[in-house]
Amino acid sequence: MKSGVSIVIPTWNGIALLKRFLPSVRVAADAYMRQSSAHVEIVVVDDGSTDETCSWLVEQGYEEIASNLETSNLQTSNLKYEISELSLRLLKNEKNLGFAKTCNRGVKAASHNLIFLLNNDVEPDAASIAPLVENFRTPTVFAAHCRVIELESGEECGTGKIGGFGRGFFRVHQSYIPRSSSLPREPLYSIFAGGGSAMFDKERFLQLGGFDELLSPFYWEDVELSYRAWKRGFEVLYEPRSVARHRISSTIRKLKRRRVRMIEQRNRLLFHWINLHDKPMLASHVAWVMLLALTALLRFKPGFIMSLAAALKLLPETRERRGHEKQAARLSDREVIRVFKELAARPDVITYNRRAEIDNGG
Repeated sequence: MKSGVSIVIPTWNGIALLKRFLPSVRVAADAYMRQSSAHVEIVVVDDGSTDETCSWLVEQGYEEIASNLETSNLQTSNLKYEISELSLRLLKNEKNLGFAKTCNRGVKAASHNLIFLLNNDVEPDAASIAPLVENFRTPTVFAAHCRVIELESGEECGTGKIGGFGRGFFRVHQSYIPRSSSLPREPLYSIFAGGGSAMFDKERFLQLGGFDELLSPFYWEDVELSYRAWKRGFEVLYEPRSVARHRISSTIRKLKRRRVRMIEQRNRLLFHWINLHDKPMLASHVAWVMLLALTALLRFKPGFIMSLAAALKLLPETRERRGHEKQAARLSDREVIRVFKELAARPDVITYNRRAEIDNGG
């Protein structure tokens, strides 16, 4: 079966990044089209840029999608295109909406059921698409993400992620790699698929409601969506054969670090309040939040209080989402965590917190 792919790229005032990274995206798209004889499109979603992004993209052959086009039920079988031609499409937000809303618009506008979501500062390898596509032969797969290399340093910064819980919070950043260069027989699960270099099943993405726009403008959207997918009975996978190079936080680094940190902490709290349903784990979370708030000034962390206050303002919306997710969940929090306890215990993977642990033989 030929699997068409829609490459969706959100961007905001990123013309320099697009000029630098779009050529590699086109190379990867062309390579997959030649290999699979399937159609590929690139959909760039401009999030209210004030630079020359849109005019430049039009010059490059990108065709603007009508802003009022209802595409959430678009059927690929009704589209007319030449398989050999790469489609270039542009969707514009009239104002800046943030990462979640921008990505959701792009996914809805996509023509194919496999969505390769890329940041505008990511360089995918030419052969990166096909291995990701292979994972979706398994009907329960929701997403599969790339192995990511930091562009400037050349260091590995994105591998499989282990999920856990401790000190009142989910832990999602412990990493692992396969012990051998050959792929293990067992699936390489990952607690989340990073939104900057991962492939998603569009039907399930929309079924889950996409990235939660309550978390706008950025951070924790991909963790939150992936965790919801796990609790609905779907799977997120790590695909080490697909490599992408990332110039990390090229867009967010333009913003004030204090505000970025406040939003990140706020969204981390909202993630727990929406998705943490196990009563003892929730009690631990509440106790730790209270302790962190009471000691924030002593720890010289006044920003935590600001983040907590910002999260509390969103309690009505949070309660509504929480109730919906409790009803929709098929797996408990402990059942999801058990998947990763078993993964971490497998002899065919190496887990680590810092890459130096492996490089130094730890």
